[in-house]
Amino acid sequence: MNLTFNGYERANGEVGIRNYILVLSMVNCANTVAQQISWEAGVQVITHEAGCAEFSANHARTRLALLSAALNPNVFAVVLVGLGCEQTDHNSLMEEIRAAGKPAEYVGIQEERSPRRAVEKGVRLVREYLEQAERQTRKPFPISRLVLGVQCGGSDWTTALSGNISIGEMTDLLVDNGGSVIISEVNGFPGSEHIIAERAVSTEVGLAVIKMCDELREEHLALHGQTIEEVNPTPGNKAGGISTLVEKSMGNVKKMGRTSKLQGLIYAGEHVPHPGLWMLDLRAPVIDGNVTSGFAMSGAHMNVFSTGRGSPLGNAVMPVLKLTGNPVSYAEMGEFLDFNAGVILEGTPAEEVGQALLEKVISIANGEQTRSEINGNFEFIIPRENGR
Repeated sequence: MNLTFNGYERANGEVGIRNYILVLSMVNCANTVAQQISWEAGVQVITHEAGCAEFSANHARTRLALLSAALNPNVFAVVLVGLGCEQTDHNSLMEEIRAAGKPAEYVGIQEERSPRRAVEKGVRLVREYLEQAERQTRKPFPISRLVLGVQCGGSDWTTALSGNISIGEMTDLLVDNGGSVIISEVNGFPGSEHIIAERAVSTEVGLAVIKMCDELREEHLALHGQTIEEVNPTPGNKAGGISTLVEKSMGNVKKMGRTSKLQGLIYAGEHVPHPGLWMLDLRAPVIDGNVTSGFAMSGAHMNVFSTGRGSPLGNAVMPVLKLTGNPVSYAEMGEFLDFNAGVILEGTPAEEVGQALLEKVISIANGEQTRSEINGNFEFIIPRENGR
């Protein structure tokens, strides 16, 4: 198949599927001003709880998350907002963002001597960037340039039987056509890690998966005095018919597809070295926004997210395509769901649904708005591992 999508060419050679203007808070003290700029200008914002008086490992994680979000190919320009005395060095961040060919400016609240004046300056900058972004036109690119994160959350019994199977079919189609898919949700793999390892491209990659899950179990017990099985599945998963972590993990791995080989492991902020199926080794707590943000940090253009019980979660720098394998959920929650994979349970072949899902992915890559975008769900969490 000669599949293409229409994207925005970046100065550094990357391709974006959106032209987002991002307002980026440097420190928790600047969050409200950053939010006010985004509200008045109608663009995305990332706020957080950190940015000052952090120990080195914590602050390195904060900086990595902020910079990686700004460098996501869907971001056209960035307005950094700080108090003026924070730990986060806005100058070095701006240098790296500009080095990637993206416009970036800083708004300092102390420098402006007024929160209101800082908001006015920020809004003025955003509007200038919006005008520049509107002058850009989309160009056709091969689907091999697409990078997708695949995820599930708010899962029920249908997630494994239809939702994640449709994603797996789509994964194989995209990888077969030279594209890239990133899986994660490391906290949801224990019990099925041997299945993932068997699908690895080499013995070394397979052993790395086993080692990752072994370490995860040890870390949970050492840090919290509880096994991972005591907190996963969640109460909602159990109410939805998922009884054990092994059962949940068996559904989780369905997103890998049937034929795609796992190429290797990457970490938050690292982009895939070459096309194919990859794993993001992200051991942050079992919170859906951690994984979504981790994908965005690693350059994913879009998140394809399966939810049985329903979830409105979006992301500040990439569209989140929300599908469900539960026909009832789709009928009752269409306000925040984009795709009905539950037709598999009603007799439609999984291969057909996977093909339709890939077509939906391409349509969104071409500019169709997801429900999360329409509804203004633009979450972002700095994913912290072992408290960092």
